[in-house]
Amino acid sequence: MEVIIEKLKKDDLKEAIGIYDSNYNLVTDYNKLFLVYDTIYNNPAYHNIVAKVNNKIVGLATILINYDIVEQLKPFITVWNFGVKEKYRRNKVGTQMFEYIYQFAKQNNCDFISLITETDNLVAQSFYEKMGYNKEVGYVKLVNKKKW
Repeated sequence: MEVIIEKLKKDDLKEAIGIYDSNYNLVTDYNKLFLVYDTIYNNPAYHNIVAKVNNKIVGLATILINYDIVEQLKPFITVWNFGVKEKYRRNKVGTQMFEYIYQFAKQNNCDFISLITETDNLVAQSFYEKMGYNKEVGYVKLVNKKKW
């Protein structure tokens, strides 16, 4: 199965975001998304990617470049909104997406890649550990949400 990783295009928004909404039982406000998309797309700190198989979107991730203001002042990556359609899991789609993210981080001279997942999402935790990520302690305080 050939997997193509590319930057998310505006025409692909609904199909791509539908993956995340489906995986997490969410409902994205597409009207609002289309209003802010150009700002996000044109911001060099944001890099939204999709994975495609047979020209169908099967994976999504948001990659954010954060700029450190201490030590060597090197940037780092935060991965957010990562998801693969259930039908395509265990087919190396996620692995290829994370290989792309790793190369993107190297090309942008980043010191590290960070991400979070829910404490009860053991499948994701196992996947990230297999990809070479170390489990650290992190905290999240929700502001305008009751739960993830």
